[in-house]
Amino acid sequence: MGQTDGQKLEGKASERNRGRTRGSTNNSRRLDVFANERGHGKADWQSCDPGRLQAVVAGIGGLGGAVTFGYSRDGGAHFLTLLLDSDRTTLWFNGDADLDAELDAVVAKLEVLWQEAIGKNGR
Repeated sequence: MGQTDGQKLEGKASERNRGRTRGSTNNSRRLDVFANERGHGKADWQSCDPGRLQAVVAGIGGLGGAVTFGYSRDGGAHFLTLLLDSDRTTLWFNGDADLDAELDAVVAKLEVLWQEAIGKNGR
């Protein structure tokens, strides 16, 4: 006796899905994988001298700007974004970068900008 069309379709669907699970039934494993991929980067702003962070904040703040500090999505790199007037610049540093030296360079540039601003404004 032959199969109905409905039975044939069910059989084919069963063959296609053999060994597979629907996406919504395996969310726990997916969340575990997602969580394990987070927070394993080696970038850490705490590894630098806090005085240098303060110098960057004070330097850009003295010019009327702002700064944000953060990490790349995978946590493997640092970023520092400087905002001044309508300009925005993001600097990236590898997780193993010498942050103290990098921040010293940023502070030195901010000091140059400060001196230029004083010269323009006759302060």
